[in-house]
Amino acid sequence: MTARIFTRTACGALLVFASFAACGCSSEKPTGTVAGTVKYRGNPLTAGEVNLLSKTGAAGSAKIDANGQYKVTGELEAGEYKAYFAPPRAEPQAPGTKASPAPKVEVPPKFRDPNSSGVVVTVKSGSNDIPIEFKD
Repeated sequence: MTARIFTRTACGALLVFASFAACGCSSEKPTGTVAGTVKYRGNPLTAGEVNLLSKTGAAGSAKIDANGQYKVTGELEAGEYKAYFAPPRAEPQAPGTKASPAPKVEVPPKFRDPNSSGVVVTVKSGSNDIPIEFKD
């Protein structure tokens, strides 16, 4: 009797597992890669970093190149993200070498905080080309 109950329970569990596997159900959240351009008042920013922060705490950041382009390394969970700017920092130098100053980028402080930047972007599953523009 006990063996029969065990067999029925095991078969039932196997059937449920097989149906989940067959439908492709997964607990993994969709993710996407993110790249694009960063502008302030219509002009490309040429230094610094762009940061992305979601309500769930997922985050990503990328350096901005001399053409205003950025690319987040890795993938981000799909969803909405607040975008904000981090000014450039002086690059590390070898000991005894004078550090060159960080490039000056004039962006108001409100764009350096995710709660005041006012810029929200949506990351979708797959590849994303997301232009980010900070406007007054």
